[in-house]
Amino acid sequence: MNFYGLSDKGRYRAENQDSFDMGAVRDGVLAVVCDGMGGEVHGLLASDLAAGRFFAFARAALEASDGEDSGDILCQAVDAANRKVYRLAMQAEEYDGMGTTLVGGYCQGDTAFFVNVGDSRAYRIAKDGIVQITKDHSVVQEMIDRGEITRAQSRHHPSRKYITRAVGSDRFVKSDVFSVPIREGDRFLLCSDGLTKALEDAELHRVLLAEDDAESACQVLIREAIENDARDNVTAIVIYPKKGGA
Repeated sequence: MNFYGLSDKGRYRAENQDSFDMGAVRDGVLAVVCDGMGGEVHGLLASDLAAGRFFAFARAALEASDGEDSGDILCQAVDAANRKVYRLAMQAEEYDGMGTTLVGGYCQGDTAFFVNVGDSRAYRIAKDGIVQITKDHSVVQEMIDRGEITRAQSRHHPSRKYITRAVGSDRFVKSDVFSVPIREGDRFLLCSDGLTKALEDAELHRVLLAEDDAESACQVLIREAIENDARDNVTAIVIYPKKGGA
């Protein structure tokens, strides 16, 4: 199992409010990416708390499980992260509005599980194309669902920065969970919207197919996003699973 993560604050932000974590768990890979909001200081705090709590909870639960409930565990890990951030947000007025997106994934054996809140995304990349596994919780996604705009139009819509769900913004948050079979040659990407707003899906597909290992793929993705004038922090985790195990 070959995996790697990388984050960059980009050219336009004073601080990186993205956070990520990843590691080997039960012959698989567990990963999470969070993109904070609530001002420079509090956005970083929210994403760091959420990523750390999600990863610690999910790792412990996955190691203790029989592998049958991985999707449920990821949802429970989101709930744990939400409680952590929400409790801090309620402690003082200065933390008002603090929250974060979250996308998490666990690739093990023949199946990959993903969970998300907000507009950080998970993708599957293969020779036959690229598929966005998660679905954004955002104003523009709701407009796409209603047929008011196309996905291409959403990239430049004035409401593109507004999300409809965030970890830590409310006492409870609903996360969406997905499971996909791991096929020979599949590659998975977890990323913040700083990457997807700078690079089209076709560019993500090209890079992930061209690079032979996860580290080089991450480096190329981050570099090309910044060179393409990314306006936000940029974070990517790339996983090259081996079908059937690590």
